[in-house]
Amino acid sequence: MNSKNMHICTLFPLFFLVLVSPAFGLNFDGSLLLSFKYSIIDDPLSVLDNWNYNDATPCLWTGVTCAEVQNSIGVPDMFRVVGLTLPNFQLLGVIPAYLGFIPHLKKLDLSSNFLNGTLPISLFNASELEVLSLSNNAISGTIPEFITASKSNLKLLNLSDNAFTGTIPSGITSLQNLSVVSLRSNYLTGFVPSGIRSFEILDLSSNLLSGSLPVEFGGVNLKYLNLSSNKISGLVPQEFAKKIPADAVVDLSFNDLSGEIPEVVPLTNQKTEFYAGNEGLCGKPMKKLCTIPSTLSTPPNGISTNTSSTSSPAIAAIPKTMDSSTVPDSSGTTAAGAGIPPAKGLKPAAIAGIAVVPLAGVGVLAAIFLFIHQKKKRKLNETETKQGASSITTIKAYEFEKDSDQSTVKETRNLPTWTCLRITNGEETSEEATTESESEDQSSTNYAAEEESSNREIRSLVMVDGETDLEMDTLFKASAYVLGSSGAGVVYKAVLQDGTAFAVRRIGESGGGARRLKKFEQQVRAIAKMRHQNLVRVRGFYWGDDEKLVICDYVSNGSLANIGYRKIGSSPYHLPFETRLKIAKGVAKGLTYIHSKNNVHGNIKPSNILLTPDMDPIISDFGLHRLIHGKYTRKSDGPARHYGSMRSTDQPVHGSPNMGRAGFVGCTSPYHAPESLKTLKPNPKWDVYSFGIVLLELLTGKVFSDRELGQWTAGSVAEDPARVLRMADVAIRGDVAGREEAVLAWFKLGFSCASLAPQKRPCMKDAVHVLEKIPCCSN
Repeated sequence: MNSKNMHICTLFPLFFLVLVSPAFGLNFDGSLLLSFKYSIIDDPLSVLDNWNYNDATPCLWTGVTCAEVQNSIGVPDMFRVVGLTLPNFQLLGVIPAYLGFIPHLKKLDLSSNFLNGTLPISLFNASELEVLSLSNNAISGTIPEFITASKSNLKLLNLSDNAFTGTIPSGITSLQNLSVVSLRSNYLTGFVPSGIRSFEILDLSSNLLSGSLPVEFGGVNLKYLNLSSNKISGLVPQEFAKKIPADAVVDLSFNDLSGEIPEVVPLTNQKTEFYAGNEGLCGKPMKKLCTIPSTLSTPPNGISTNTSSTSSPAIAAIPKTMDSSTVPDSSGTTAAGAGIPPAKGLKPAAIAGIAVVPLAGVGVLAAIFLFIHQKKKRKLNETETKQGASSITTIKAYEFEKDSDQSTVKETRNLPTWTCLRITNGEETSEEATTESESEDQSSTNYAAEEESSNREIRSLVMVDGETDLEMDTLFKASAYVLGSSGAGVVYKAVLQDGTAFAVRRIGESGGGARRLKKFEQQVRAIAKMRHQNLVRVRGFYWGDDEKLVICDYVSNGSLANIGYRKIGSSPYHLPFETRLKIAKGVAKGLTYIHSKNNVHGNIKPSNILLTPDMDPIISDFGLHRLIHGKYTRKSDGPARHYGSMRSTDQPVHGSPNMGRAGFVGCTSPYHAPESLKTLKPNPKWDVYSFGIVLLELLTGKVFSDRELGQWTAGSVAEDPARVLRMADVAIRGDVAGREEAVLAWFKLGFSCASLAPQKRPCMKDAVHVLEKIPCCSN
C-alpha cells in the first residue's frame, strides 16, 4: 500500500467521526478540535485530558473559548468555538488541517510548544481568523500563499522562531487588515516584500533574505520595522523610507548594506546600533563620515583624468594657477583655447595675511603658556621650600593630552611622592622598612608612625609585575583616551610617547595614609601574581591623595559584549563556530586557573571577556571589587565592570595564590547565579553558572532567563535533540551541519553549568574536558 492510500486510511476514521458526531451529542466544532488532540503524541502536562468526545460542547475544554454567533440567517448560534489558546504547554505533534475548518475560529495560539511538520493551508483560508500565533515551535516547510486574501480578517501573524524555508508569500501584502507580522528567526530566502500598506509592525530579522531594499517599499502605517541579521546588500535608496512615518523604528543592522545613509526621516532619527554590522555604511546617523571618491567623473577645470589622478581628490578639486597665464591640458592646448577663462592667483597682500595671522596666534598662545609655566614654577618652588624638612619630594605635574577624536582628561597637579615607599620594578627602597621578624614594640612604633603620616600627602607609582619600567612623569605625560565610565570609575587608554599602550582605571579616592597604601599594595600584588594567558595582567598602580589608578595591559580588540548589537531577534555575535568555540575554551581555562588557586571571579559576563586580535579571550575585572571597597560588600546596583579596559593587547595575563576570593556584586543581571543574593560568601559555582549563561549565549545568540532555564536541563538535550539544534544561532546554522553531536554536547554542558541547583553544576575543570573533546572543524 502506497503512502497516499495509507494517508487516506488514516483520515477516514476522522471523517466518520465528524459525520456521526451530531448523533452522539458533541457539536461540529468539538469534533474538529478532537483532530488536534489525536495529532498530539506527547502531552506531558495533561492539558488535553478533559477533551472528551462524550461532552455536548467543547466550551469547558482547556484552552477553548466559545461564544454566541449569528448564523447565515441571523439566528443566534450558541456554543461556537471562537478561540484555541494553548501556549507553553510542551505539546508534541503536528497541526491538523481540520483546525482551519472551524467556521468561527478567530484566535489560534499554539506558540512555544514542540509542534513540527508543515503549516496547513487551511489556516490561511479561515475567513474569520484574526490571530495566528505559532511562534517558537519546530514547524518547517514553506509558508502557504493566501488564496482568499481579499476575504481574510487576519490581523496578527506570528510565525517567528520556527524552521520555515522558501520565500515570503507574495499575497501577504494584500491583506488589508493585517497589522502585525513577525517572521523572525527562520530560514526564509528571497527579497524584502514591497507595497507594504496596512502593516504597523514588521519583523523579518534573522533570516536569509538577500537582494536590495525595495524602492517601492511603502510602509505608510509602520511603527516598527526590523530587517536585521539578513543578507541584504547594496545602497539604501532614499525612496525606500519615503513613506515610512518619521517616528517609526527602522533596524537595518547586520546586513551587507553600503554607501551613504540618505538624510531623510525616519532614517536620520534611528539609533547608531540600528545600522551596526554594515561595514560599508556611512553617514550622519552612524557618526561615520563618508570618504571622498578616489576619482572624479568630471575632471575640474577641463583637466584630464590623467592629470587629476596624480594628486588626491581634494587637491584635484582645487583650481590650479600658474601666475596669470593659461594652464595647458594633457593635449597641449590651453585652458583659454578650450574656452575656459584663466584662473587668477592670490594677491601678495592676501598671501602675507594668510601667513602672518597664524604666526601671530601661535605667538599669543606661546606667551600665555610661558606665563602659566612661570607661575606654576614659582608655586612649585614655594611648596618645596615648605616641605624641605619632610621626606616628601615633588614630581612633575602630569597632563592627559587632548586628542581630537576621543574623550580626554586634562589634569595638572603637583604630585609629591613618599620616598620611603617608592618602589620601582617591584623592588622596595624603604629606608625605614621593617621585617616580619621585628618585635611587637617595633611594629607598634611603625603603626603609630603610619598613623601620624596619614595626614601627609602620599603619592606613589608602584610597578608590581617585576618587568615593566615606567616612571611617573612618563605615565602622566601619556595621551589618554576615555574608554568608558561606570560606578567603578573611569577607564582610560594611556599611550606613551614610544607607542606603548596601557589600560588605566581610576577607582576613586584614596587617602588614609601609609597603612591603607600598604594594604592596597598587598591586594594589587596578590592580583598581579595570578598569571595565566586568559587573565588580564596587572602591571602596577598609582596612589595619590585623592585617587587610585590601576595599570594593566590594554587589550586591543574590544570585548565580547561590543562585538555586535544585542537585541531580541538579532544575534549579538557574528562569529564563526570555530571562533565561538575558541572563546569558550579560553574562558573555561581562565576560570579553571582562578578556581585552582582557591579564588572566585564573581562577575563573569561578556563585557568582562576581552578579545585579542587573534580572538583569544582575556578575562578582566578579577579582584576589582575588593580593590574598590577593600573588603567583600554587597551592592544591589553593582557597578558595571571593565577592568583592564574595554580593549587591551594580546599579552599574557596574571593573578595570585595569596589573594582572597575576588570581588563580586549581587545578582543584578542574568549572568549572576540566583543564590548569590542569599549569601555573602562567594562560591566557585557562581562562576560556573555565569559561564553557562555565556556558553549558551555564544551558541544561541540570546541570553537565557531563569524561567527559560527552568524548562531546560541537560537531559532535555537527549530527549529532543532536533528542537535543541534548532535553537542554534541563525548566524551559524550553516556551520552546525556535520557537527550535530558536538553542538548537542555544547548545549548539554551549557544547561548543566547554568543549572538553577548549584550542586548539579560541574566544576570548571570538567567543563574544560568537555570542550576539548568538541572538534573545531566538521567532518
